[in-house]
Amino acid sequence: MKLNNCYSFNDFRKLAKKNLPAPIFHYIDGGSDDEVTLKRNTESFLKCDLVPNILASVGEPDLSTTVFGQKIDMPLFLSPVAMQRLFHHEGDIASAKAAEKFGTFYSMSTMANSSIEEISNMSDGPKMFQIYIHKLKGLTDNLIDRCKSSGFKSMCLTVDTVTAGNRERDHYWGFTTPPKLNIKSILGFMKRPKWTYNYLTHEKFQMANVKNFTKKGTSIAKGVMEY
Repeated sequence: MKLNNCYSFNDFRKLAKKNLPAPIFHYIDGGSDDEVTLKRNTESFLKCDLVPNILASVGEPDLSTTVFGQKIDMPLFLSPVAMQRLFHHEGDIASAKAAEKFGTFYSMSTMANSSIEEISNMSDGPKMFQIYIHKLKGLTDNLIDRCKSSGFKSMCLTVDTVTAGNRERDHYWGFTTPPKLNIKSILGFMKRPKWTYNYLTHEKFQMANVKNFTKKGTSIAKGVMEY
């Protein structure tokens, strides 16, 4: 299956499963514990009905709306997703370009692999930044100041990370950030040669927005709880 042959959300999911190493696919596809919340959230979309007005003048259809004081061209936007470099070598840059193309929000995760400044320099579209109240002194203020000077007009605060979720699929499939190289993982990566080539030959994996706030660096296994 190719991208041009994807006609539904499930088609995109099948394509991702085909192209990503198993640990990385199950990280983005999975949830915590028995994934009850994930299932309920997914099922809730099936309960939404779009009811058209029949025999009514539509004039000029307009899907635009205003979110956080900014006009966007459609009532959809990209939510923040950490570590997009794992899913595609262009990562956040590709997401920001796509959002700008369709006139909607790109939302950047604190744990993005591209920096606030890098995204600001390549995208003029509406941008939102996802932030935590960090325990590292000065990190929260630093991120806010950088967002202000880089044209991010909106922020969203994540408040549910008092403890990390028990992501059972991650344990089962051996997901780590960045991916560890051992016999098991290397054999898995060999099954996805295109992903492996792009991962090894493009920009180094790092948490670009927080890398200066840890002596250990961010190209090793560190979770958001440590910040």
